[in-house]
Amino acid sequence: MRKHIFAAMAPAVLLATPAAQAQSQADLAFMPSTATVTLLNEGGKYVAIDLKHIDQGGKCRMDESATIMRIGPGASAGTTRVRYLAPQLSPGGCPFLTEFEMPSDQFALARKSFEDKKEQAENKIADLKKQLGDKWDEALGRQN
Repeated sequence: MRKHIFAAMAPAVLLATPAAQAQSQADLAFMPSTATVTLLNEGGKYVAIDLKHIDQGGKCRMDESATIMRIGPGASAGTTRVRYLAPQLSPGGCPFLTEFEMPSDQFALARKSFEDKKEQAENKIADLKKQLGDKWDEALGRQN
């Protein structure tokens, strides 16, 4: 449960960063598959769960379905620079806010996965609203 709460809160916290504010809309996505990535953060990052430091240029594991956000174009053609948006809760993975690059076509797949899940969630909420009727507003504390 705590894992899901952190994962849900992380994008909101990160949308307040200057890089995210410069974009008109954050492009959130889900990592399409587990992959080893190269950490691009200047000075590296500290992994709290493993109690170790990963230097810039070091490798770490990004798990499938991890929440990521596009932060700009990659250094080479056909790549996208992204940031990991959730805290690492299992050993061996990438630290919170890790920046790395991935092929742009892979990011497009990751973005589509996110959009599909978002649409499923919106449909489920609409269905629940329809099923609950006035009780939906009561549950949320809204008055008619």
